[in-house]
Amino acid sequence: MFPFFRLPSDSPLAAAVSEDWGLLPLRVPTGWTVVYNELSARRLPDGRVEANDSEDLYWARTTLRDREVNLDAGWYGGHGFRVVVLDPDWEHQRASHTTRDLGELVATLEAWMHVIAQRGELPRPEADFAP
Repeated sequence: MFPFFRLPSDSPLAAAVSEDWGLLPLRVPTGWTVVYNELSARRLPDGRVEANDSEDLYWARTTLRDREVNLDAGWYGGHGFRVVVLDPDWEHQRASHTTRDLGELVATLEAWMHVIAQRGELPRPEADFAP
């Protein structure tokens, strides 16, 4: 499985992708520090979108002093994108979500960051990824 996608032509994400590699727009709420961001894509001549296929795409952590929560996202060839909530580290995975849809990846990152920062809640766990 390769990271090539067709996005709805009227989607904001599709409008943000050009022929040159560039970072995807991501709404990061107050309360987060982005440690690493390589969540990038480009538009191919046939109209499809090619996304970065690294296992290390995105890493952010809360700025809360009393509790550090990390959010990690990557591409795993046979499965798609995986987003993981770490509370506080890889030994303590609290939630994960796997999708083969680029728009859903961005929506999940944004929603989970919002819920964690604004409500102090963690997303529900999902056992949907096996490396």
